[in-house]
Amino acid sequence: MPKTYLIRNATLIQEGNPLSGTSIDILISNGQIQEIGPELKADAKVITGQDLWVTEGWIDMRCHLTDPGNEHKDTLEKTLNTAAAGGFTSLVTLPCSEPSISDKSGVNYIVKSSQNHLVDVQPTGVLSDTKHVGNLAELYDMSLAGAVAFTNGDGAVSNGLLKKALLYTKPFGAKVITHPSDKSIEQGGSVNESETTVHTGLKTSPSIAEFISVREQIEVARYCNAAVHFSCISTVESVDHIRQAKKEGLAVTCDVSIFNLCFTDKEVLSFDENFKLYPPLRSEKDRNALIQGVNDGVIDAICSNHHPQNIESKQVEFDYADTGALSLQLILPWYLKHLANDISKETFVNALTNGPRNLLGLPTEAISKNTSVNLTIIDTHHEWIFNAETNQSSSKNSHEWKQKQMGRIVSVFNKKETYSI
Repeated sequence: MPKTYLIRNATLIQEGNPLSGTSIDILISNGQIQEIGPELKADAKVITGQDLWVTEGWIDMRCHLTDPGNEHKDTLEKTLNTAAAGGFTSLVTLPCSEPSISDKSGVNYIVKSSQNHLVDVQPTGVLSDTKHVGNLAELYDMSLAGAVAFTNGDGAVSNGLLKKALLYTKPFGAKVITHPSDKSIEQGGSVNESETTVHTGLKTSPSIAEFISVREQIEVARYCNAAVHFSCISTVESVDHIRQAKKEGLAVTCDVSIFNLCFTDKEVLSFDENFKLYPPLRSEKDRNALIQGVNDGVIDAICSNHHPQNIESKQVEFDYADTGALSLQLILPWYLKHLANDISKETFVNALTNGPRNLLGLPTEAISKNTSVNLTIIDTHHEWIFNAETNQSSSKNSHEWKQKQMGRIVSVFNKKETYSI
């Protein structure tokens, strides 16, 4: 494989970069940008397309981990391969594997297992002690081992546990991530509680289960004078509460799943178990509020909420199916199909690059000459089929299976490593 690449006629998209919005060539050699400008000439492998975009490498704030314990759904290596194929150079993994990532040995396993891959892994550890859920896990030790944040994933976080976590982690600056939901209101519901779903006979989960928890946890963060990150918000009220908290100067941030930006609870009328997701798909009003939240900066990042499930977990009655679907390789096609008219490409890219970097405290480097390469290259007019040949996951739980897609990641560069289709 050649070590020198020439990206030809690509529109650069990077907030604050003076070249952003212009068409340029980029010459890359041995993990570094050698030249950047128009009509470059070099003996290199040429990367071209009908309408190329070049951006910073994408960062995913929320990807379900199935290794260790459920490698039949996906191994860590396959998850990282899937991320690279989807345009990501960095991945925040949820700790809810089997066993969960609850001590430094678990964090070390993730770090060492991924250290030679193109995609950087940002592991998280669980908040709760595995035996005593009201107590904290070994947060400080996991932080020293490389955990970037602590979360119970889709699991419950009581206000008391959150208060302990926020106060305990403040001295060493660890990030606390929570998926807000009052489980006593949620009661195991499969779909959003709405006029759309009430006649389906499916178990429902009302949106108040989320936004009442958002409101309470904002108050806990205020009391502790600490930062909290809400993962996968899905309701208009959640957006409103977080917007108000930010106006008041509270250190509150949030992200949204690509699923909830693109789809609504009308999809569950098909009874396709791949639309059984967590959080559930909400109403069109909620979806529009989430889009507005991305546009005005209330929502800091877009995440994949990628969740591989094996066939036995999905091809059953809707109420009995496990939640989750594949999404890492579909974020670009879904943006182009469902969101491009509502969210500008600059805002979309920023929610996958600068937004996550700021949340994780990672440095942002301008795409320019003599900088290390960390790039995602996109061809917005590349047609492809999502099938066994193109899918990088061991699982295939997606409503898009064997469907034509428009827009594909053609290359990803990071750490002197390259992924290309």
